[in-house]
Amino acid sequence: MKVLAIILAGGTGKDLSVLTRHRAKTAVPFGGRYRIIDFCLSNCVHSGISEILLIAQYKPKSLLEHIRLGKPWDLDRKSGGISILQPTYYGKIAQWYKGTSDALFRNREAIRESNADLILVLSGDQVYLMNYKKMAAYHRDMGAPATIAVKSVSPSQRSRFGMVRCAKNGIVTSFLEKPTSSEYNFASMGIYLFDRDFLLDILSSDKIDIVFDIVIPMSKRKEVAGFKFDGYWEDIGSIPSYFNATRRLLKDRSLVTDPKWPIFTRGTDLPGAKFSEISSVKDAIVGDGCDIRGKVVRSIVFPGVYIEQGAIVEDSIIFPFSRIGRDARIRKSIIDKHVSVGSGVSIGVTDAPKMGYRLSGRIEEKSKTAGIALIGKKSVIPKGIDIPAGFVIEVETRVKRC
Repeated sequence: MKVLAIILAGGTGKDLSVLTRHRAKTAVPFGGRYRIIDFCLSNCVHSGISEILLIAQYKPKSLLEHIRLGKPWDLDRKSGGISILQPTYYGKIAQWYKGTSDALFRNREAIRESNADLILVLSGDQVYLMNYKKMAAYHRDMGAPATIAVKSVSPSQRSRFGMVRCAKNGIVTSFLEKPTSSEYNFASMGIYLFDRDFLLDILSSDKIDIVFDIVIPMSKRKEVAGFKFDGYWEDIGSIPSYFNATRRLLKDRSLVTDPKWPIFTRGTDLPGAKFSEISSVKDAIVGDGCDIRGKVVRSIVFPGVYIEQGAIVEDSIIFPFSRIGRDARIRKSIIDKHVSVGSGVSIGVTDAPKMGYRLSGRIEEKSKTAGIALIGKKSVIPKGIDIPAGFVIEVETRVKRC
């Protein structure tokens, strides 16, 4: 059975704060060399899916530059390959997609032109390894017009997801979207498989959201099967989930180094990382082109980062081409691309700024950042500045005492 994959990559990712001010959520760097979208694309390729429609909307520039013609994933083909779809409205002006179902409806001609038997609808902002062939085989055996992937989650996580109850025969009998609490064990992973003709028939201009307008009504009619997935999966929906998922790689590199299921990405063309005689690196991932002269502990450092002598980076994530000055101290922080951190700067170390000045920035709610300091892209932190834990510096800000 031929499968057409449609990747929904247009989310704003507002809960990722400054990391998505200038890029789509799916284009956020991950794991020292990847973008989040790489996992979804690699899963498709390894599953034998070579026809992919990627629906982009919010700030797509970084995402489009990363994917281009799809060569790293062997998707630069004359037949099939990857096609990037953006909002269009013939006759008047372009309009944003109102929701996930609306995005499918407004691209129904592309679905209709495909000769695929099944339509696989994916969220592009998740980190996981899955063989979609197994899900397609399960879908065929169940005989339902739609199948959703589900995964068991702990009670503390259930308010983050749509929770699903499955009967013994595998049919979904109830679907609750992000309940305050739930006795259901299985969360919807946001991965949907439809019979092509059924999907085309059910899409309409008055349906906005896949969950509320399609999946929940179908589950009430017992028309949805639940495919149980027991592998690693993380929905990157917040700063804490992103931070924890990224740093989990420090403990388990097999998530991205399985030789039978490699994660493809665009290369950097940079030389190998350099380490000085006085540098120290422990429990860390360091990307190509880095120049490490300080200390890096339990951290992920993306390509092209320069860490000067005496600087200490602990429990942090440093995006590409940022510079950490001499004797700076970075702890439990995420520093975006092309940030300049001056000598003697302290980020994420103290709970409040030093007495005698205040900073241009803001403190996010503790629940949103879990005390993680965030420094926006292309910001400049002059020497001697103390930025406390949980503080947020916006994109392209030159920090100063106020």
